Amino acid sequence: AYLTMLLDTGVLHCDPHKGNLLRTTDGRLCILDWGMTLEVPKDLQYSLLEFIAHINVEDYDAIPQDFINLGFSPPTVTAERLQSSGITEGLSFAFRQLAAGGGPKKIQERVKEEFLQRYGSDLTDEELRKAARADMMQRMEEQLAAEGVDVKGVTNIMEEVSRRNRELFSLPPYVLYLA
Repeated sequence: AYLTMLLDTGVLHCDPHKGNLLRTTDGRLCILDWGMTLEVPKDLQYSLLEFIAHINVEDYDAIPQDFINLGFSPPTVTAERLQSSGITEGLSFAFRQLAAGGGPKKIQERVKEEFLQRYGSDLTDEELRKAARADMMQRMEEQLAAEGVDVKGVTNIMEEVSRRNRELFSLPPYVLYLA
């Protein structure tokens, strides 16, 4: 109902909790307390639809542009820059896991299985964690090297990647109404 309201009418009810929902005698949903609402511009509605569609069809390469369109990245940041930050790979992995369902336990089992296939089926849990961390560090070093940074001189690779990617993401003001 909330998504339909947002996408059909352009109004976002910013206080969705069970005390503000009522089921009518004919079975329809009645949303109460309209004191905290937000009008959502058409371009943002369209961007939300595109984002949902891209996730639905697993077009994760389109997500960097979606982030820009939704205001999670400044317009000065290019989709290519977001892509090179590794966000698409990380989000596609997360969305694939969520789409497969089964809750946290099943997700954990699938992630472990994928890591076993990627890093070696004979590894212990601790060895898997170390292998995944080493892989992540290597990818970050490669990203920095591609940007012309002498990775031998960077003492904390994660901190440097975080510093360099900090300007890529921000929370648009409308997110405050959802928190």
